[in-house]
Amino acid sequence: MVLTDEEIKKRIVDELYWDTRVDASKIGVLVDGGKVTLTGNVPNYNAKLRAETDAYAVRDVIWVENRITVLHPPTIPIPRDEDVRLSVIRNLSDDPDLEKTDIRVSVKDGIVTLEGSVDAYWKKWEAEYTSCNVRGVCDIVNKVSVVPTMQISDRVIAEDVEAAIERRRNVNIEDLDIRVENGVVTLSGTVPDWDARRAAVNAAEFTKGVINVIDELTIQPMVTVSGRVC
Repeated sequence: MVLTDEEIKKRIVDELYWDTRVDASKIGVLVDGGKVTLTGNVPNYNAKLRAETDAYAVRDVIWVENRITVLHPPTIPIPRDEDVRLSVIRNLSDDPDLEKTDIRVSVKDGIVTLEGSVDAYWKKWEAEYTSCNVRGVCDIVNKVSVVPTMQISDRVIAEDVEAAIERRRNVNIEDLDIRVENGVVTLSGTVPDWDARRAAVNAAEFTKGVINVIDELTIQPMVTVSGRVC
């Protein structure tokens, strides 16, 4: 049985209040057709991401739009943009997966912009996750491009992505369509929940030769009727 919007909202609110890493009293939750909008403010960028993760953890959530604002507590000094930039650069340098990459960092009013290039698609997002741990970060604009060190044909990429998805226990490859053009993978079709969606997207993101992943998947929850899954 698919949850109603009100049931989804209640479960998200319960999840946020359960999570001691998040101050749920400052976060608003709206749900429309399984699509969630988060509003309010949190003291740091990590808390913003944690709230989004909590929302995605709830069954029958289709999508989450995170409009939460990072509002630093007045009792804590806000680092200068240059200090934030240097801290982000230090974090990137300390990450063994990124030490040989060409990533440039600029910061304006706490908004971090990442530019440059990496040789694998997943490293683009690794750079963002690594940067979000720095105090003073309000938002991240990720402009890093992906430049693989070797050319791999679209056909081989498509075959590798399909094989990787087939190994995922919660994704039915027959419900998906995989298209690859110039290293850009487009996934469409239906999956039963967010975990399956994330598994399919990860399968594409971690595949060699991929330079971008376009997620057009639709979450179509399974409906239980008379004790049977249909």
